[in-house]
Amino acid sequence: MKSMTTLINPWVNLDRLSRIRVKDNISYDAFWIMDIKNQYGLMLQCDENFILPNREIKLNGIQIEIDNTTNPNKLILLLNDKKDWEIFLTLCNDLIGIIKNIDKNVITKVIKRLERWQKLLQRKSLKKMSKEEEMGLFSELLILREYIIPKYGYFDGIHSWVGALGDSQDFLMDSLSIEVKSHRSTSSGYVWISSKQQLNPEKTPLYLIVCSLTEVSRGENIKNIVDSITELIDFDNLLIEFVEKLEKYGYIPELHQELSSFVVDKFSCYEVKDDFPRIDINKVSPWIKDLKYSIDLAGCNDYAVQITDVLR
Repeated sequence: MKSMTTLINPWVNLDRLSRIRVKDNISYDAFWIMDIKNQYGLMLQCDENFILPNREIKLNGIQIEIDNTTNPNKLILLLNDKKDWEIFLTLCNDLIGIIKNIDKNVITKVIKRLERWQKLLQRKSLKKMSKEEEMGLFSELLILREYIIPKYGYFDGIHSWVGALGDSQDFLMDSLSIEVKSHRSTSSGYVWISSKQQLNPEKTPLYLIVCSLTEVSRGENIKNIVDSITELIDFDNLLIEFVEKLEKYGYIPELHQELSSFVVDKFSCYEVKDDFPRIDINKVSPWIKDLKYSIDLAGCNDYAVQITDVLR
């Protein structure tokens, strides 16, 4: 896939009906294999039985085989079409990461990961995010980590992140709502408003937070922020909610996407009052369903507030 970083094909030098041990330092036996049909595969071995759930796991383009008749027992994945080897390798590496350490629940964890991949491979599109989409998601995650979670905690913070669910604003709390925008520090100081409702909230007060970003070689990227958030989430259901919201934005943690790195040069925060420079929804015909316009931030200075006064 073009959205993934350069990967080394571990099957490229394998002959038919041959195998090589996975080089990672893991506690279980794992092998890259080539079957009788010259299909790429991964074989995991374990003394416990591999038991699939009652509902069959189907991975698009990948066969799942289980052999519990001999010790060690075997779980084998085979790729139908070699051109898809990069996404297959990513799946395999994900499973290998599960079996790195001895764990009495390792079989259950492997099966859960297969179920997760079943869901991922059913997606119609795994397209790469545009640079603007990256900047937008990066900024929302940064506000979530740096301000929302410290004030509201993990549960309420992640629940409040509703932009991915189609809400007009990015964050909805009991007492306020927040819209997050980003722009390049080197560009003109304006941001785009993409709907009638975005700056006309049902819940007030509404604050507009703008992240001025510079793309750099050594900054943070989306994965860095996601990892720093997920490593402190102790509840499976909350983690599932967070990951599902990331997916709706087009970011899938399991895929090694090529991601840009940014530094934040400035956070700006504005209270969107009645006379804030925006298109008033009450003055727009109901027959106008969509609109998009830009706001020059130079005209918003009178509405500037300190983000720490709002979220600290």
